[in-house]
Amino acid sequence: MPCLRTRALCLWLSGGVLVLALAASARAEEAAPAAAAAKGELADVVAEASALGPWKPLWDGKTLGGWHQIGKGHWAIEFGAIVGRHEKGEPEFSHLVTDATYKDFTVRLKYKAIVGNSGLYFRVEKKGGSGISGFQAEIDPNQDAGGLYETNGRAWVVQPRPEDVKTWYKPNDWNEMTVTAIGGNVAVHVNGKRSATLIDDPGRREGHVALQVHGGQDCEVMFKDIEILEWKDLTPGPGMAGWKKPTGDWEMVRRAVKDPNNEKALSVEAGAGVIYNGAKGSTSNLFTDLEHGDVAAHIEFMIPKGSNSGVYFMGRYEIQVYDSHGVAKGEYPGIECGGIYERWDPARGQGKEGFEGRSPRANASLPPGVWQSFDVVFLAPRFGADGKKTAHAKFVKVVHNGVVIHENVELTGPTRGAAFDDEKPLGPLMIQGDHGPVAYRNLKVLPLGK
Repeated sequence: MPCLRTRALCLWLSGGVLVLALAASARAEEAAPAAAAAKGELADVVAEASALGPWKPLWDGKTLGGWHQIGKGHWAIEFGAIVGRHEKGEPEFSHLVTDATYKDFTVRLKYKAIVGNSGLYFRVEKKGGSGISGFQAEIDPNQDAGGLYETNGRAWVVQPRPEDVKTWYKPNDWNEMTVTAIGGNVAVHVNGKRSATLIDDPGRREGHVALQVHGGQDCEVMFKDIEILEWKDLTPGPGMAGWKKPTGDWEMVRRAVKDPNNEKALSVEAGAGVIYNGAKGSTSNLFTDLEHGDVAAHIEFMIPKGSNSGVYFMGRYEIQVYDSHGVAKGEYPGIECGGIYERWDPARGQGKEGFEGRSPRANASLPPGVWQSFDVVFLAPRFGADGKKTAHAKFVKVVHNGVVIHENVELTGPTRGAAFDDEKPLGPLMIQGDHGPVAYRNLKVLPLGK
């Protein structure tokens, strides 16, 4: 039976969100309410990041260099597009496949489905009866456009309703399709409208991109303007590779969970994929080797009861990580999970030192011991030729567990606890490690700009 599997113990953009049980359905709208709430997570941040780039061409517009054909079909370049054709009498499928493989990315293209079924494949491997196995975002002139199908796997994973397809698909015309896959989170858009979402999906996490013409039917499909944004993994391993030394007690492990014997501690298993701040739950702050400016970021974290951490963009501007589940109001603005932490100036006088803290619009916090996520678009401060600042740093958008909690918040300077008092065009991402036990995973960034 076709099914939408949003398997999670809470992920993040991607993955990282708030599904606490298995939801199974042939229709996207029948997913668990928590999953529905999370659907905006990738969409909101990717829309902002897409506008800023940097997009790289997957097709040079002139040749089929960088691609190779699998199966029996006809691929040609005509009218400034890749044209795939297939005849009904030939049962074998045909795919045009990238030579390279991709892991975490946003890919977009324009397509015109003239006749027959097709698809934009991603994270696929070259095996199976049809030549490749993995996900495809559905392309069809009559039905299901924008759905998700797993070839040689679960079949339909998200099959959109016909009435919904009519709201985003343009028959007999060029359509734009965008697919974002970050960790276990996947989002598909057709002409700017979200057509499918998966949260913490168990499917493949790396593979080729491919274009398809369907076997056993007459098929003609055109593709053009094929581009990709590649996200960088900050926790690729081995160990603490990618982070500035010394890294203190920070350690790479396979799994982190709430300690069943101590609600204020985490329990871990040896392996790879998760970083945590050691058995004591307090160590030095962690800095990336990467120095970033404008950036989109996906961050997943877990804290036990009463714990606290923070993510400092450029080592200067903090998004707070805090146990705020069920808290109606924080002690002061910015202390809450997802809050933009306050600035601090003793010269303002006793009781007035803290200023410009920003509480989140809503408390989207999950219980302690559950994976949570942030998805962020951040712009670095601007400086003139004389070195003077011309524009403040800005959190363009911050999404916590699928809920937008900040938009277009400017920061006049570094927040309290920053590693640096000054402001510069570039800086490392900093993870706070000395305020209690915390674990992070699926830390992905996309440097923005040309």
